Amino acid sequence: MANDSPQSVLDFTLEELRDWLVHQGHPAFRAAQIYQWIYQKGVSSYAEMSNLPETLRSELARQMPLDIRPVIARQEDPRDQTWKFLYQLPDGECVEAVLMPRYAGSVKTDPQTGAVRAGDSTGIEGYTVCLSTQAGCQFACRFCASGQLGYKRNLTAGEIIAQVMGFIRAGKPVSRVVFMGTGEPLHNLDAVRKTIAILHAQEGLNLSPRRVTVSTVGLVPEMYRIAKEGWKVKLALSLHATSDVKRAELMPLARAYGLDQVKDAARYYQRCNGRRISLEYLMMQGVNDSPKDAERLAKFCDGLECHVNLIPYNAIPRGPFRPSAPERIQEFKAHLLRHKIDVTVRYSRGRSIDAACGQLRLRHEQSRAG
Repeated sequence: MANDSPQSVLDFTLEELRDWLVHQGHPAFRAAQIYQWIYQKGVSSYAEMSNLPETLRSELARQMPLDIRPVIARQEDPRDQTWKFLYQLPDGECVEAVLMPRYAGSVKTDPQTGAVRAGDSTGIEGYTVCLSTQAGCQFACRFCASGQLGYKRNLTAGEIIAQVMGFIRAGKPVSRVVFMGTGEPLHNLDAVRKTIAILHAQEGLNLSPRRVTVSTVGLVPEMYRIAKEGWKVKLALSLHATSDVKRAELMPLARAYGLDQVKDAARYYQRCNGRRISLEYLMMQGVNDSPKDAERLAKFCDGLECHVNLIPYNAIPRGPFRPSAPERIQEFKAHLLRHKIDVTVRYSRGRSIDAACGQLRLRHEQSRAG
């Protein structure tokens, strides 16, 4: 981080917190109590931790603050109950996170607006939080707002966890986490690994690895690395094109790693992990939605246990791309189904607000620039 402030308690795994307490002369069991206060009860200060000695609370407040990041902008989509928070970081950078409701049953949405059908919005069973892992992004995918302001820095594990805690303190029960916000998660691999450990701790949020998804644009060496390290989380691959030429036009990283290399890395992760891969595919009008694209995507899926998410593109201001027509998306889906491929049309949440990656931050930065 670009400052000399004390490290936040949110940056500590449970094991690290135990080690710190023992080193300071305190019982190791206090770590579980602190975790429970923070992650299960959602307190915002050490003063609220009533079963901790006052001397320990004072010491913790001095040496590892319970870092509550201010929300400097927020939006809510009344049509599907999506929330978006823009957080201020200690060095002045901003980072955003999105809260999306999970419904108890099948929910119908309007393909044009994303609005949830009347009556379906009452069965919310929990919430998914989409987390950012970097301030900005250096990969500059042409369809994404995140790269328009450039890459600033990696986030710490505590800064990533704080995004989850902002929603929990707002009374929203977070049941799933996806690393699909601003930044490339595998480009900040160490902090993401640590964040997952904190999310998984039984004394904390106690999220199963099956409820955590990590997305990547296709960083091949890192995909092999997390496979060898035995990560058990779900892996989502941002594909978005079916030829190396087109993918390189949309995603500059693709110039380094071709589709064959990406597929091999995905298969290796799958062999090590034992779970199917999600393929994320933005549907952009006249760009990647032709019958030939559908045929090439079906070929890419061959030999790979996967689920395809077709996502109508959420256009960014002044961007060159538009979403595919609903009928074209359905034709594309039907083509994949004929090849026995598991496929879903996933309509974006928060379509009446700046819910796509980087949009709220971009709008905020542009307003500050005047």
